[in-house]
Amino acid sequence: MKDYKRILASFIEVVTFLLAAFGGFLKRIAPPDQVGASYPIGIMSFLMLIALMIVSTVGRNWPPKAARRRWITAGIALFLLALPASFIYPYMLGQYTYPRQSELSKRQIGASDEYLTADARQFKVANPSATPEDLTQNFPDGDVWTQAGIERAELQLLAAYACLVLSLSGAIFCLLEANMRTQTAASVPVEAASSVK
Repeated sequence: MKDYKRILASFIEVVTFLLAAFGGFLKRIAPPDQVGASYPIGIMSFLMLIALMIVSTVGRNWPPKAARRRWITAGIALFLLALPASFIYPYMLGQYTYPRQSELSKRQIGASDEYLTADARQFKVANPSATPEDLTQNFPDGDVWTQAGIERAELQLLAAYACLVLSLSGAIFCLLEANMRTQTAASVPVEAASSVK
């Protein structure tokens, strides 16, 4: 039981480090959470932990000579997946969120114009240059976009964020495994030499 706790604690440390690294960048770019329960960050922590455990488990079954090459290949593939995700996610964040009037540093989820309520659609037709902020100032909470539109925007943002975070963290995990294989391979001859003496 102590071994499970020790292993889990070490995995959690890696995930916590990644979420806190670079000034908490991954936490700060998370999609806004309308209910305030920090769901995006919480679920990403669990998904990153599971990804790290999978990476670690899979690596144990590979032959030592092929393992390093496979980890490097997987790391590069995930890095290449992270590149488009790093452009798509900020674009979607700009499309589906807007600044709150009271706190300009925080953002609110909105939906596309096709999901405007009937009243909001009439207002938008009368005022074609109206921004999401204008709409929320002129209508009560929850009366700008339909619930289906908000749910769709939330889902798309969460999926894009998950793709970005998991591809970045997966690339890091795989390349760490490749580097650990290099260190292990380099230390084996030294240990063998010392045992001969």
